[in-house]
Amino acid sequence: MAGETYTLEQFVADLGRITADATEPEAITRAIAPLLGRLVKNADAIPVPFRGRAPDGGRGRFMLHRAPRFNVTSVLWRPGDRAAAHNHETWGVIGVVDNEIEETRYRVLDGPAGRAALQVQSVTRCGPGAVSRLVPPDDEVHAMHNPTARDTLEIHVYGRDLHGLARKTWAPDGRVTPLVSPKYLNC
Repeated sequence: MAGETYTLEQFVADLGRITADATEPEAITRAIAPLLGRLVKNADAIPVPFRGRAPDGGRGRFMLHRAPRFNVTSVLWRPGDRAAAHNHETWGVIGVVDNEIEETRYRVLDGPAGRAALQVQSVTRCGPGAVSRLVPPDDEVHAMHNPTARDTLEIHVYGRDLHGLARKTWAPDGRVTPLVSPKYLNC
């Protein structure tokens, strides 16, 4: 029915079907992107306790649904918050619910002495309803920045649980360092 509100429960059921049928990151993210585009139009899809900052005032990062083949999280970026260039070691789809975020996508080139060169592929200011796909191995390294004076709320969907997953981050000078995501605030 036109105008019907798409819910988190419907989205999770659709993710279950998609990830049961598809195994390639390109196909999975292509199928999920329009559905996440529908979901982010419904801010009420995120329960109120999971739309805010951490208890200490820091960035909010909450698990909304955990499953063997995917997980769904909400992320709240405070004004000025940044995440340096980093990878995910899995496919991902990110949608903006409220405000906007600046995403810089990179291609990683091998460099000398254990350093890498990051080649900027695009810089995009993503507003409400915008959806971005992360497709490994060649298109999943990005940096995020909230350049606004308001909090930005997003929904992130990944093919693996990022908590404890060994990943990488890149400094502007090409130094590669380990990145391990902390626990979610609600689990």
